[in-house]
Amino acid sequence: MPKLVTIFALMTLSAMLTGCGFQLRGAAPVPDALQPLSVRCDDSVPQSLCLAVESQLRQGQVTVTRGEDASYQLQLVNFRQQQRTSAVTARGEAAEYDLRQTLHLSLITRDQVPLIADTAVSAARSYRFDSTRVLAKRREQRELERTLYDTLARQVIFRLSPFDQTTIDEIRERSKAAREGQ
Repeated sequence: MPKLVTIFALMTLSAMLTGCGFQLRGAAPVPDALQPLSVRCDDSVPQSLCLAVESQLRQGQVTVTRGEDASYQLQLVNFRQQQRTSAVTARGEAAEYDLRQTLHLSLITRDQVPLIADTAVSAARSYRFDSTRVLAKRREQRELERTLYDTLARQVIFRLSPFDQTTIDEIRERSKAAREGQ
């Protein structure tokens, strides 16, 4: 009987959270107007980051397609990762590093109207370095890189959230008027 009560309580909690608009972190609301969407990553973008963006889009119920089927293209370019020493030991060895990643994105309609012009997003984290545990610290750095990929992916998705159909139509009209005014 207590197990049945627990299940009922969990179902009730789930229904309440769904009803109030709660979403899991990373499942950002992407407007239906941006469907279908293709993601194009240039050679500088790590495949893991590109896959993280696509995964975030799918979690947000976006249809991710390839090539000509897409109404919109999300372009991810100019990925940069920088690491710098942020603290040193008394012996002059690195004790802490800052890791920063930057990514540029743009969103373009099928008819080449830019909804988002070249925009940079970035994420940074620090980690301690211990020269006696180099292998463990390298694993920690790789895990930190993956965490930063997820952070960048969430920022990309966040940039897409304002584009409902009304906003897209307004941008198209301004673009059309600008082209006719030339």
